Amino acid sequence: MVSLLCNPLATAEQLASSPSLSDGVPADLETTLRWAGCTLIQSAGILLQLPQKTIATASILFQRFYLLSSLRAYPLLPTVHGALYLSTKLTEHPTKPRDIINVTTYLLSCPSPSPISPPPSKAAVAAVTPEQYYVSESTYYTARTALLAAETQILRATGFQTAVSLPYTLAINYLQALDALDGAVVRRAFGYLTDALVSPGLLYLTHQPNSLAVAAVYLAAREEGVKLPGGWWEVFDVEREELGFLVVGMKGVTEFVEKQVKVWRREGGLWGVDELEMALERRRVLEEAMEE
Repeated sequence: MVSLLCNPLATAEQLASSPSLSDGVPADLETTLRWAGCTLIQSAGILLQLPQKTIATASILFQRFYLLSSLRAYPLLPTVHGALYLSTKLTEHPTKPRDIINVTTYLLSCPSPSPISPPPSKAAVAAVTPEQYYVSESTYYTARTALLAAETQILRATGFQTAVSLPYTLAINYLQALDALDGAVVRRAFGYLTDALVSPGLLYLTHQPNSLAVAAVYLAAREEGVKLPGGWWEVFDVEREELGFLVVGMKGVTEFVEKQVKVWRREGGLWGVDELEMALERRRVLEEAMEE
């Protein structure tokens, strides 16, 4: 039963030298692209009215895939589509490929609250027309083919190990065991767990669900003024050092996201291989110009 609450974790070697980094993608750009992909998954999942379990599973599958594959070999957008599509089947909330493609096209074409959408402005909002996010039949079939291919690549890269254990239910169980189950604390803890999905430290790939749940409960209880017993995290098999690392990681996500929004709007949408290659070429030219 214990194995059902555990996830396969990334090794130190995988984190130190990802396929994208070995393929010439700078570490900061890889981090930005990972953030953009997970943010698009979260935004699309909300518009598709998918449960957080499905959205989180898709984000983790997306991150696992790029831990094993290069961004230069597999475009970002089809991988987002494939991860979402696979996740909806794994969590028994099947969604049509057309719905996924329509929603992401809308998010990438029109201003919205999502950080990866075009910047909102009064002129842009007033000028939005259905033609901007209309997906023609030929475009749809091309995108669907890429989606299905990406789903296959994710399954192949992960060795069909698609089981994902999430910390949300554990957080509720821990709060209940500590006699601290409160709506405000639960909401804040869930917020930290959701934020951690886009953490630059890949917290969901480096820590087990019980550790993530404990860190979220710790932060939520502290911020809501709920007193918990001393050393309570040890009961749930989490050491103080790991708890401290996760607390710092979760608290730093907000600042990280604010920075990435600025970077993304400067870089532009790098959803395809061609856009990524152009961005890498721009960086190369700038570096050469600075050396002269």
